[in-house]
Amino acid sequence: MARLIDTTLREGEQTPGLHFSLAAKKRIYAGLARTGVDEIEIGVASLANADLPALATYAGSHFRHQPFSIWCRCKEEEIRLAATLQPAVLNLSIPASDLHLAKKFGQKRPWALSTARAAIAQALALGISKVALGLEDASRADHGFLRALGTVAKEAGAFRIRLADTVGLADPALITTLVELMTPTSLEVAVHCHNDFGMATANTIQAFGAGAQWGDVTLLGLGERAGNSRLEEVMAYLILQKGEKSYNLPRLLELCRRLATETRRQIPPHQPLLGSAIFSCQSGIHQHGILADPTTYEPYAPELVGTKRTLLMAAGSGRHGLAAVLHRLQLPRPNDGDLHHLWQRMRQKAARLHRPLHDQEIYQLAMEGAAIRNGPGSTEPLADPA
Repeated sequence: MARLIDTTLREGEQTPGLHFSLAAKKRIYAGLARTGVDEIEIGVASLANADLPALATYAGSHFRHQPFSIWCRCKEEEIRLAATLQPAVLNLSIPASDLHLAKKFGQKRPWALSTARAAIAQALALGISKVALGLEDASRADHGFLRALGTVAKEAGAFRIRLADTVGLADPALITTLVELMTPTSLEVAVHCHNDFGMATANTIQAFGAGAQWGDVTLLGLGERAGNSRLEEVMAYLILQKGEKSYNLPRLLELCRRLATETRRQIPPHQPLLGSAIFSCQSGIHQHGILADPTTYEPYAPELVGTKRTLLMAAGSGRHGLAAVLHRLQLPRPNDGDLHHLWQRMRQKAARLHRPLHDQEIYQLAMEGAAIRNGPGSTEPLADPA
C-alpha cells in the first residue's frame, strides 16, 4: 500500500526565498490533514526553529488522528528536543555517501554505522514509539554500505528506512535498485526524490511499484533547487489511476491553489492537474475523438480537478470541433458545404493571426457566411455568442 509523507513544512520551507509564518504553517497543516495525507513532517528539531513547539502543540491538539513527524540529525541534543514534542515518528538522518561523510563531517563509514545505531537507541529510550532512519545522498552511496545501514537500522529498532535522492540524479531504474536493496532488512521503505532532472514524481511512483511503502512529497513541489515530488501529482495518480479512496483530491487542489496565491507563485496554464488550460484542445484529430468519447484523449474528466473542457478553433482544428463550437454559441448548423467553407475561412484567419479565434470572431465569420449565402442585406436571425 502506497502512503504519503508530506514534507512541505520541512523540505518545502527550504525553497530559496520562502518563509512560512507560524499562522501559515498552521493553515498548511490543517489543509494537509484534510486531504488525508498519511504523515505530515512539521519541521526540523532545532533550537533555531522557534515555531516547532507551537506547531507540534497545535497539531496534537487539533488533529489528534493525524500523525505528524519531526526531522532530526543524529545529534543527542536534537533528539532530546524532538522527544519533548511527542511526534508519532522521528525521522533521523545520516549521510550515506562517502562524499557526504568526508566533506561534511570528515568521517568514514564506521562512524555513520555507530552514530545511526546510537541515535535510534536514544530516540526509542526517550519514548518515541516510531523511529525512521533517512539515508542522505543514497543515490550516490555504495550499495553494500546502504545494506549495512539498513541492517543496523533494523537491529537498532527502526521501523522505516528513507532513501534520499538528494541531488535528484536518480532515474526509475536506480530507484528500483535502491528500494530492492532494502528488501532483506524487512524495514518499511520510503523515498525522498528531488526534481533536478524532472523525474521526482516518476521516481516516487516507480518506488511504489518496486515495493516501497512511503513516498515524500511537497505541495507544488516546493523544495531545494528544482524542488521535490509534487503531492498533487502523486496523490492524484494514486486516486485516479490506482483507485485509492482515502485521499481528498478537491481539498488538495484547493490547498495548492491557495498556497500558490499566498506564496506568489504562478501556476503555468499547462501545469498538470492545476493548470487552467490542461483541457484546452485545438487539434482537429483530438477534437473529433473527444466529441465521440472524451476518454479517447483525456486521462480523467476535467470536473475531477475543478476545470472544464474547451475546444479552441485554430489553424489545425477540424470541422467536427467547429460544429460543436457553433452549437455552443447557439448558431444554426450550416449544411455540409457551408460548414466546409466556414471551416476553411476559420483556419485561414487563425493562421494569419497565429492564434485560436475568440468566440466573437467565430460568430462574425458565421454571420458573414450567412450573408454571403443569403445575399446582400440578409438578416438571418442568429443568437449572440454566450
